[in-house]
Amino acid sequence: MKEEAVPAPTAASSSSSAKSSASPMKKTATAQTQQAEEVLKCDYLVIGAGTAGMSFIDTLLSEHKTKNTTLQIILVDRFSQPGGHWTHAYPFVELHQTSCNYGINSMPLGTHMNKKGKGPYEKYDIHDRATGKDVLQYYQKCLQKFQKTGRVKCYFNSEYTGIDTTTQRHTIVVNNNNNNDKESNNKNEGGVRMEIQCTRIVKVANDVVVPDMRGPLIPVDESIRDHFVPVNDVTDRARSGHYQKYIVFGNGKTGADAVINLIQNCGVDPAQITWICSRHVWYFIRDTMADFWQTFEILNKMTDPKVDSITKCFLTFEQYKLAGRIDTTTLPEIFKGPTIDQHEFDLLCTVHNIVRHGRATGIEADRIVFNEGATLEFTPPRKDGTCTTLFVDCMVDKFYGYNFPKGFHIFEEENSTIHLGPILSAFNVSLSAAHTAFLECHLPDARSKNQCCYFLRGDYSVQTPESFVGMMYLETKTQEALLKLKGGSKFFFNSRTNLNAPQHHGKYGLLKLLWKFYGPKQYYKFPIQLQHRIETHGYTDLNHCFGIETFDATTKVKKNIKTK
Repeated sequence: MKEEAVPAPTAASSSSSAKSSASPMKKTATAQTQQAEEVLKCDYLVIGAGTAGMSFIDTLLSEHKTKNTTLQIILVDRFSQPGGHWTHAYPFVELHQTSCNYGINSMPLGTHMNKKGKGPYEKYDIHDRATGKDVLQYYQKCLQKFQKTGRVKCYFNSEYTGIDTTTQRHTIVVNNNNNNDKESNNKNEGGVRMEIQCTRIVKVANDVVVPDMRGPLIPVDESIRDHFVPVNDVTDRARSGHYQKYIVFGNGKTGADAVINLIQNCGVDPAQITWICSRHVWYFIRDTMADFWQTFEILNKMTDPKVDSITKCFLTFEQYKLAGRIDTTTLPEIFKGPTIDQHEFDLLCTVHNIVRHGRATGIEADRIVFNEGATLEFTPPRKDGTCTTLFVDCMVDKFYGYNFPKGFHIFEEENSTIHLGPILSAFNVSLSAAHTAFLECHLPDARSKNQCCYFLRGDYSVQTPESFVGMMYLETKTQEALLKLKGGSKFFFNSRTNLNAPQHHGKYGLLKLLWKFYGPKQYYKFPIQLQHRIETHGYTDLNHCFGIETFDATTKVKKNIKTK
């Protein structure tokens, strides 16, 4: 099928498609929106053409290749092209992880292929990381591949607005306005309304909103607004020569990238940078990951008898240069998985004007106010509106919605809904979504599918060093369940989005894998040992099992858990 001809994207469409579906659709359209022109039918209605949605569709098509040639999918996205938040990524962004395991299973992204130039046989290379532009071009190719099957119909610049509970029809509005106001709420104004009848609806449950997709998260004085910019604009502003001082808000991966870019690419002296870091964080150091099996061995030290706490886990990572912290006198309480090169980490350490007064709550004409009561003064703008200070927005609101509530499930039987977003494989959205699609194709009901999905939720979904250990623990449970399914092992080890897949590790990838897991190193014991350590409360600073008992788990799993 051909892609629908749709107008250019509107910045007004920056609200989450998941959030827009919170309230049921009314039977009558708004005054600005036309009545439904047609009723479309499909098996799966997928809301969101980002990494999760594209990976899900790809596996759905692959697994239905022979068993269901009539499968029909409608893909809806608020932007003008696939890629999700990558469509608003800052110009100098690159993947955190390797290209070889990012994207969809059926199409390579990495540059390393076999000698004949065929793939996907991508080699693991920690420094082979796609840029934001590369990722967008890649997803365009993925989309073209989907459309060639004749099974996928696409509507871009479109908003999902809900379901009519009477007719059980879903509604989308294909926008045709060109309003560039990011904060506009009139996203449906002038749109063409279409109704969709589907068997299953697939929604992205989290909400990745990057700075360029929104306005400021905190109040900003009108005199400062022209000098408070998303990270996307920092390079052009810095090279303009108008600023002598730079205040960067946020010390996650985006904030770190902004600081590194200012120093490395814009020639800014570290003394000119003030970095507002609300909390201390751990960073992963990419250089150590250059040797895949060395990284695996360091992670395995988590189950060493001497490493008897979460704190010691991270201090061990630091000892072997897998992790780092800017302030070595304080133990960071936050870890979201930001990964940087060693030389980039060293650059961050050259910034000495680091402000730690909690979160900024507002920017006034001549000072920044913090939630802990402190303030930071700066030279206010001149009467002509010029300012010597640039304020760089790298802030994140609620970790993009990855904090799923207790009792949240991926599969819902009652309303035929599938929620993408929960991380089933540590920091791997691509494999998590593909895994979800595999379960959808091979298991009969929501309960059996959910029994193969363990992820952080409820009180355990905060981004801490503890949650990283929990993520790995729940990943072992998820993989254990997957490998017991018919076809599960073949799917898992043949998935290019699986970093452990033999195809990423050279000509003797499978032999290496078997040797590492069942030879002298005995890596196959790691998941068993990690599960035992957590379920018997073997870490002195951990007295729970990350809510595993709240899932619809097997009796065996529940009995193994020691209570305190």
